[in-house]
Amino acid sequence: MSILSGIRVLDLTHYIAGPYCSQILADYGADVIKIERIEGEIGRTSAPLHDDISLYFVSENRNKRGLSLDMKTVKGREIFYRLVETADVVVTNYGSSVPQKLGFDYDTISAINPRISMVHITGFGATGPYKDYGAYDGVIQSMSGLAELSGHPDGPPTYVGFFVADHLAGLQGALGAMLALFHRERTGKGRFVDISMLDGLVSLLGFSVAEAQLDGVIKQRWGLSDRFQVSKAFPTQDGYVFLGAYLNAPDNKWAAFAELIGKSDWAQSHSQFYTEQGRRENREVLDSEISKWTLQHTKEQAFVLLQQSGIASSPVNNLGEVLSNPQIEHRGMVQTLLMHDGLAVAVPGTAIKIAGSNIKEPTLPPSLGEHSEEILADLGFSEMEIKDLEMNNIIRVEARSAPV
Repeated sequence: MSILSGIRVLDLTHYIAGPYCSQILADYGADVIKIERIEGEIGRTSAPLHDDISLYFVSENRNKRGLSLDMKTVKGREIFYRLVETADVVVTNYGSSVPQKLGFDYDTISAINPRISMVHITGFGATGPYKDYGAYDGVIQSMSGLAELSGHPDGPPTYVGFFVADHLAGLQGALGAMLALFHRERTGKGRFVDISMLDGLVSLLGFSVAEAQLDGVIKQRWGLSDRFQVSKAFPTQDGYVFLGAYLNAPDNKWAAFAELIGKSDWAQSHSQFYTEQGRRENREVLDSEISKWTLQHTKEQAFVLLQQSGIASSPVNNLGEVLSNPQIEHRGMVQTLLMHDGLAVAVPGTAIKIAGSNIKEPTLPPSLGEHSEEILADLGFSEMEIKDLEMNNIIRVEARSAPV
């Protein structure tokens, strides 16, 4: 039995942050009903595409059931409100004013079901001077300071190569849903969970906020290095290998490292590299000598040799190498969805492992309206009523016969 078995989530989401939030809940057993407009959420047609399949959509919507519903109609809202009576959580990442316009704001749904909670993910949050402004991942990376913190000291601001703000907001939304459910267990009442993408990235800034305030340290791009642990990526025959904390390594690890690269004298008291201070003061020379050693190896060879000598390190992997990495494979962090046309699509796995609890085996994202009949029948609608709703374009019913 999965941890969230018996929990029903109504998913009114699109793009990444909201779908990722509800997918996390689905992975742990929640019954997630993805409610889409009649023409489908925009993520279904978003690039990248492979043979008309949106890899964008596939990666964020597994383990869900699909209901296609026109919530702009009175009857469509009535159907939704009947679902609200049965649900525990509503998740949305539409603009701050959309839930009220379509009649699924928290005041409305909690009046129907006081035990229900709502997770609303927006760019800037449900309050504040920016609450109605639009946002995408790059907007949030820029405003949060992340882009200015990334890249090389002499280069321009740099953006993280995946949608980090969206995915973090989805993760925090799932955490917020769990906190709200825990609150309900204690009080019997649901809660409104206000998730801001901007809040999410700012919450990760750690000591950088205090440094900026107290010491005026506002330029913190470090390129290939880390200014505290003094980590760095070094060139190899086929890429880079990253060495962690090599300058401030304990004496025994520094000695092991020096011996590994054929520089045993570096661990002797007469060496300019014997102390951490000496290594820092002579870092340019030191890094040049280390590079001569790393360039004799592939990044995988250097990684193994360094780890065997007790030096934290990693090959700088491209995504192809991530897919075949034995540790990532062992942890189940790349799953395969087999589409109906036989195409195997790799998607990220679930990161949180809980002993004794099952993670749901991944199922394909629902085709548009795939479970409309099933869901409405569970609500007590007759076959004739369902057919009438379909004829009046209030719902869409579609058997899975084509790629999502």
